[in-house]
This record gives sequence, structure tokens and C-alpha cells, in this order.
Amino acid sequence: MTITERNFFTASDGAHIYFEDVGQGLPILMVPGFLCTTKFFEKNALALSDEFRVVTMDPRGQGYSSKTCGGNTLKRHAQDIRELIDHLDLQHVVLLGWSLAASVVVTYASQHRQHRLNGLVMMDGSLFPFSGESWNHHRGQNYNIQNWFDTYMPLYYNPQEFYDKFIARISNRGGMSEEDRRWITEECRKTMPWSALELHYDFSHTDNVTHLKEITVPVSIFGASSEAYGLDMVEKFAGEVSGYSEVNCFYESGHLMFLYEAEKFNQCLKRFVRKANELMNN
Repeated sequence: MTITERNFFTASDGAHIYFEDVGQGLPILMVPGFLCTTKFFEKNALALSDEFRVVTMDPRGQGYSSKTCGGNTLKRHAQDIRELIDHLDLQHVVLLGWSLAASVVVTYASQHRQHRLNGLVMMDGSLFPFSGESWNHHRGQNYNIQNWFDTYMPLYYNPQEFYDKFIARISNRGGMSEEDRRWITEECRKTMPWSALELHYDFSHTDNVTHLKEITVPVSIFGASSEAYGLDMVEKFAGEVSGYSEVNCFYESGHLMFLYEAEKFNQCLKRFVRKANELMNN
């Protein structure tokens, strides 16, 4: 893809946010997780664009977006989503967040009163990593701050060690090919340690489970049988939503379900976008 000035908009604080926009129809806005970029959704965006308008973005600090030294918080990321939606004048949006971004999209729904949303998709992400509840299998469970420092600070002082362990955590059951390992590492290296660590620490401290009861648009929760998070939290989150909710479970692909089970993922998401539009128009 050739990048032009049309792939960027300037946020209200001056940060330059990169996005890609393909297809026509009801819009889906897809937000990648910690360190990750639009490239992670390559097997999804074009396949979904035969029926929908698909917008993917690099959150601030990540990918081609500005390497910000501040504003790396869930609330500021949610504000960037609001500004991108308004910039593109998107209506009836299904907003999807994978991994850490699942917490970002819940923050968006709460902070911006579900502005222009038709539905919300949370994909294999904790909504309170430091929670001590039994559904939470995050490494920082029960305010294990030392574990957080041991896991994430190597991103600053020993990045190769960090990337090796990070990729091992997000690999599918069959492991990861050298080609996938190479491009994933290359994409993650576009995120500067300072922006990544500020964002992840804010994410770990933030309880977004309490905001699920506020959501009135349809919700779809994608979960994977993996060591990253597991399926316990999927049922927990679905039970907290006041309105319509559904669960999509993946058993073969782990945290990167949309990459390794792309066809199943795309069909599940298409079905949900149609269902959400039907529910919102009844």
C-alpha cells in the first residue's frame, strides 16, 4: 500500500495518527493491541471490505503514528478514536479492540457515551490486569507489580529478550513461523519503549469491568483458549453487559485468532455487524 497524506489526521493535541480506510458500507473500526499496527489486520480488512467499510489505525506511539512522550493513556487513546470517527464522519460504527485495545474501546464507550456506535467488539483482552478476581489470568493479577516490572521493563533495557518472550506468549499452539516472527518483531519495534510502558501501566491499573454495565449497544466478545488470557474472562464480561451480548470462542489459534483462524474470525465479525445493525434499527 502506498502511504499518502490522506492516511493521517492530526489529533487535537497535535499527534499525527495513521489509518487505512477500505471498502464501503457499514463501518468497522479495528484497533490493534499493545505494540501492534494496522498490518496485523491484513487478513481481515480486505476480506471484510467486500461488504463493509473497514478502517484500521495505528494508535499513538505505535506503527506510523506519532512517537508521543505523553498522552499514552486509555482515555487519550479513546479520545483519538473519537476524533478519527468524527474526522471520517463515520456513522453506525462497530468498534473493535484487540488485546489491550479491548480496554481502550470500553473506555471509549464509557467516556464518549457510545458516540456513533452500532456495536462494540472486545477481542481477547483483560479489562483490569491488576484485578485479583479468579477470571483474571493476566501476569499482573492481584497487583503483582514486580511481575509487571519483570515482564515489561525489558522492553527498555533488553528489547530482544522482551520480543522473544512476547512472541512466545501470543503464538498459536503450533508455534510461529520464522516469517511471522520476523514481521511481527519488525512491526512492534516501531513503538518506542516510553510510550508503550506508559500506556501499559495505565491499562494495568484501570478497572474497565465496572463500565460494562453502562454499555447499551450490542457487544461481541471474542476469546481464545490460550495462556495469554483464557476463556474465563469471556463469560465474566458477557455476564456484566446489560444489553445484547454474544461470545465467540477460538480453540486452535490463541491470541492471534484473527490471523491464524482468519476465515472463522471474519465470518463471526460479519455476522455480528449485521446483527448489531438489525438490533439498533428495531
